[in-house]
Amino acid sequence: MLKELVVGDKSTVVQETSFSHDLLGRFVCNTWEEATQNGGPPFDAVVIGGGMYGAYCAAKIFRRDVGKRILLLDAGKFLLPEHMQNLGRIGLGIPAPINPANDPLVAREFVWGVPWRGNVEFPGLAYCVGGKSLYWGGWCPRLTPGDLQRWPVSTAQYLIANYPDVEREIGVTPGTDFITGDLYAALLARLPAVTAAIPQVETALGTQGVEEPPLAVQGEAPASGLFSFDKYSSLPLLIDAVRQDVDASGGNDADRLLFVVPEAHVIKVHAAGGIAQGIELDVAGSREFLPVAPGCAVILAASAVESTRLALHSFPTTLMGRNLMAHVRSDFTVRVRRSSLPGFPQTPPGRVETAALLVRGAVPGNGRFHIQVTASTSLAGSEELLFRMIPDVDLFEQQMTNTDPDWITLTLRCIGEMSGDTTTSVPNAAKSWVNLSPHEADEFGTPRAFVNFQLSPQDATVWAQTDQAALDLAQGLAGNAADIEYHYDGAWQASPFPLTRPFPEWHLGLGTTYHEAGTLWMGDDPQTSVTDPVGRFRHVSNAFVCDQSLFPTVGSVNPVLTGLTLAKQIAESL
Repeated sequence: MLKELVVGDKSTVVQETSFSHDLLGRFVCNTWEEATQNGGPPFDAVVIGGGMYGAYCAAKIFRRDVGKRILLLDAGKFLLPEHMQNLGRIGLGIPAPINPANDPLVAREFVWGVPWRGNVEFPGLAYCVGGKSLYWGGWCPRLTPGDLQRWPVSTAQYLIANYPDVEREIGVTPGTDFITGDLYAALLARLPAVTAAIPQVETALGTQGVEEPPLAVQGEAPASGLFSFDKYSSLPLLIDAVRQDVDASGGNDADRLLFVVPEAHVIKVHAAGGIAQGIELDVAGSREFLPVAPGCAVILAASAVESTRLALHSFPTTLMGRNLMAHVRSDFTVRVRRSSLPGFPQTPPGRVETAALLVRGAVPGNGRFHIQVTASTSLAGSEELLFRMIPDVDLFEQQMTNTDPDWITLTLRCIGEMSGDTTTSVPNAAKSWVNLSPHEADEFGTPRAFVNFQLSPQDATVWAQTDQAALDLAQGLAGNAADIEYHYDGAWQASPFPLTRPFPEWHLGLGTTYHEAGTLWMGDDPQTSVTDPVGRFRHVSNAFVCDQSLFPTVGSVNPVLTGLTLAKQIAESL
């Protein structure tokens, strides 16, 4: 039901359920009518997708361009105000990947849907304001200068120059703010010697050193009197911008500059003469149309697959959908004896310690990879106390004293580069790409996207050599076979993984990383790229892309740091 809620001398309509007041959703979001029929001036920017990159981009435009009007459209509803791991044991989770053909057509884990079809398993998208920024893992390595060789020169220079600012903003620096302690110090001291001793015939492991963990988490306050930023999400940034706008306008919607409209699924961007002229969308079951002026920036930020689908349905070119990339990934769990780490206490001191590090590598001539190393002295495993809030001091003490007296458990999360193909026409069964499905329309009557992933021989080589490098790293850390055990087939075993298995249990599927990228790639040459070096479509002067589909190459790193930095560039370029 609806009930009038009075706040000070102001009132607004807040929806109530049997258990809660929808204050957060109401104080951040607006209805379609409130945003578009308030008598205010036209919008200067419309951002399609309120996830990691769209929410960040909209907030940055608002902060930077005083007086510009921004409309943010998201297909989902408001769910949480920040990353779910900042809220303790809340009960939300990420569903397991499924074959899109088995899509139940209802949200899994409350908000997760699979809008496309494809030939591999996917977990899908989080349909909620904030999107994957409420769920993501937090690892944020930079693309290296070597990774950026095939990127537009100006974009590569921008990324290198602006990575430090974005890292500071999202909590990646200072890196030792979140991970500290004797275990971390012992691994940081030991791993460089271990990587140097591994034969560098097939893989250049550790040649760039062992890095502090680039995690988007700030544990300490940035200044006296302030709270810490915790695990990063784009949503608090957006919420603060919205409320600043409300306060500045006195609550008068005609004077507002930033609107967030949920349950707004964009169906098509109508363009003619090289200009986006209108946006067709479904808002909570009602078909709507928003005229767009030539000077209004239309920014696609709906995720790589969905932004590509929307572009293909709205203003297609033959290049769109090629160059699909993600990452090859393996997760190994091993344990080594405490005695393997010189200088680390051989007997448990009574407190659990958790550590994390990053080791980069390369398979010469094929691609790059990196290994995210997490380790813990907890009997519960290497990541039980990583990215977790424990609000109960008694439970905290139980967890901190649950120490393994003999072993240190490590997870080696290996992420390897996939190569893209920008020259082969779509569709082609032997390549990776995104295209409109000729067989199925979605619930709005428009073609779904179809995603085709294929592992190239180059990708397979990177994957195999990354696996071997991880085992070499674990064995080198242990020193001898008696001091290491491997977890597979549900148990700890003394012998290494049987790498000849056709489908090893430690391999994750190509569609399970949330790292889809590349299908609307940017470039310097208008003939060989879909978008220009700031993400503007080559053939639509006022349409932009603001997500991972912009990437010409992916390297091996998690895409969020680069994606946010590109969103910052788009906001500045407008």
